[in-house]
Amino acid sequence: MRLRTVALVGVMSIAALGLISSGAHAAFTVQTTSHQTITVGTLGTPDVVLSSPGASAGNGTKDLTLSAVSPTGPSFTTGDEVVTITNKATFSASAITQTLATANSSSDLAKQLSICEVTSGYVLYNGPLPEALDTEAIVGSIAARGSDTYILNVYAGAERTACGAVKTGPAVPGTSTAPGLSLPARGVGITITTTVGIGYGQ
Repeated sequence: MRLRTVALVGVMSIAALGLISSGAHAAFTVQTTSHQTITVGTLGTPDVVLSSPGASAGNGTKDLTLSAVSPTGPSFTTGDEVVTITNKATFSASAITQTLATANSSSDLAKQLSICEVTSGYVLYNGPLPEALDTEAIVGSIAARGSDTYILNVYAGAERTACGAVKTGPAVPGTSTAPGLSLPARGVGITITTTVGIGYGQ
C-alpha cells in the first residue's frame, strides 16, 4: 500500500512540472493579513488649576484654595480669579456644572455680597450672592487633554469686575452697580466654595 501511494505522488509531481514548462497558464494566490490594535482610552481625572499665583494651596489638584481676602472695607473686590479646568482624559468632558455654596448663607455678610461668574467670555451670573448659591450648567465641552477657564469675583460696592454691569450675555469688564456693605456685615467672615462637576459622553 505504501509503495503505491509513493508512485502516485511521483506521477502527479511530474505532470505538474510538465504543465508549467510547456507554457500553460499557472495561477498563484498570495494571501496577506494586516493587523490593527485599538485601545479604548480611560476617563482619567479632571484637574482644576488656578492660573494665577494668587492660590494659597492646591495648584494642579482637584482641591484648590484661593487666597483669603482680609480685611476689607464696605466696598471691595477679590479681583477676577481665573480658574482653569484641565481635562486629562482621552474622552471629551461634557455635562459641566458649577455649584456655589457657603456654610453661612443666612448671614448679613452673605446677603450683601455680590459675585461675578464668567465662562467662555459670557456672564454665567452677576448679582447677589444668595441667588447664586445653586448649581449652574456651563454650556459646552472640554476636549480630551484640553482646558477651559472661568472667572470668579466676589465684590461689594462700585468695583471693577469682569462682568461690569452686565447681567447676561457677553462679558464686558467695567464698574459694578452693587451696593456697598452696611454696618451689620462688618467684622464677620465667610467662606465660599465652588465645585465644578464634570461628566463624560458615553
